Amino acid sequence: MAVILYQSSSPEPVNENVIPIASKDVYSIGILQSDDLAEQNKMTEGVLAALEAEGYSKGSRAKIDIVQAKGNDKKLEASAKKFARDRKDLIIAIGTDSAKAAAKVTKNIPVVGVGVMNFKKDKDFEGHHNFTGIMDTPAILSQIRMAGRCMSLEKLGILYNPGDAAASLQVEILRDVAARKGIHLYEVAYQPDKMAAPQIQKLVGYITALYVPEDTELLSHFDEIVKIMTDAGIPIIGEQAEMVRRGAVISVSPSYYRMGFAGGRIAAKLLKGDMIPENIPIMRQQDPDIVINMKQVNRLNIPLPGDLWQRSRKLYLYDGQPARP
Repeated sequence: MAVILYQSSSPEPVNENVIPIASKDVYSIGILQSDDLAEQNKMTEGVLAALEAEGYSKGSRAKIDIVQAKGNDKKLEASAKKFARDRKDLIIAIGTDSAKAAAKVTKNIPVVGVGVMNFKKDKDFEGHHNFTGIMDTPAILSQIRMAGRCMSLEKLGILYNPGDAAASLQVEILRDVAARKGIHLYEVAYQPDKMAAPQIQKLVGYITALYVPEDTELLSHFDEIVKIMTDAGIPIIGEQAEMVRRGAVISVSPSYYRMGFAGGRIAAKLLKGDMIPENIPIMRQQDPDIVINMKQVNRLNIPLPGDLWQRSRKLYLYDGQPARP
């Protein structure tokens, strides 16, 4: 897997007693997953597969506790505190919120963050020598470039939750991309406390395509978004592949399983006791998947260039049929 290495150029804070993991017969590992999302589940699967491949399978050389907070901030915070109290040898944090929860409770237990947004610059990680892992940065430029080859982006809509920091960051990035490419951006800020359908309907008649960033609130209404947009003949660009499975036309997104596998390999390096997290630069996955929903392509009569068709993973989602490559 191709990755790019990142190292902060800011002054390093004082090391707070981060030492290599001591050799043991059985290591105690905590995996903290913030949400019950398909991409986070795949990251966890990848982590476990990598640990097993490196000889740290659950029940043999590793005691692995997996906590899935399912979007419950209190449970996430309490679980991170318990991992710290239990003095886990290693914490693996799946997703940005999990990594931030771990950062609040420890500066000496090694933490591998997997799929962490803005890992390098986020102030929540300042002063922590105990963190390393894999960033999950939005592939918006690639998504817009690929989508623009098969659909009109002259009037691009974005539906986003302003209460979600990651979604707000993507809006800022998309504004910049739209300005550079001459795209008219039509924004609708989704309010979770209001009815979903009227907010989605605000887009109809004003846009030629819709971009939807990942957010638990939006994902909970994604089937409704797909129905309204499809009925209006408007294709959806999804931030991640799971949205394509549910009805978006296209996404350029990381393979979350491979991202998790890379994180698991980093964890295995730390368990060998030769390194501490600051010896392993934070990485970013650099081999995203292009995923296309062929049912939606056919339904919306979208012309696919031959090379894009060949490069993409195509999901044939016909009624009653499972997805296949």
